Amino acid sequence: MDGIPLTFDQIKTFHDSPNLKEMLDDLVEKKYLKFEHPKSLVTENTLFGTKTYRLENKALKPGYNIVSGKLSYEINKVMDLNGIAPTLVATDMARIVVPDGNGLRRMTLREGLRLFGYPEWFKMPVTDDGGFDLLGNTVAVSVVAAVAERLAETYNSSTLSEAKSNQVKSLPVAVL
Repeated sequence: MDGIPLTFDQIKTFHDSPNLKEMLDDLVEKKYLKFEHPKSLVTENTLFGTKTYRLENKALKPGYNIVSGKLSYEINKVMDLNGIAPTLVATDMARIVVPDGNGLRRMTLREGLRLFGYPEWFKMPVTDDGGFDLLGNTVAVSVVAAVAERLAETYNSSTLSEAKSNQVKSLPVAVL
């Protein structure tokens, strides 16, 4: 976020959950978010020089704003079990949590491997943190397979058409 709070209606456009208000209020209570009016930049000339600060603009509708940077928190993203997984990057893989019926828990390395399409038998001989770091810098197996398949199809069809156009057509020989 850029410091401008998002209103409930704005958040609802990209995350329309039946209990969205409760979720946002819970994050405010836990001090991950603030419910506040947008702030305007104010510049004052004083005897000691120019002073710049932000002042709440009560004329604008209040909204939800992040308290500080995402790296300050143990939890970065909450996975939606019925939705599409967000982009998973190395800097926050270890701080992704999943709901499990009893609250939130840290995503396991096995769950991370499943998200990237690795088979159940695949093992990473590293610590969980090392595995999350590696996963956050990878591309899903299914994506690599789909891209490779399309490249092979394109290559094969262009090679086939090139071979056909290079064939010498036999001309009938005139019998004298």
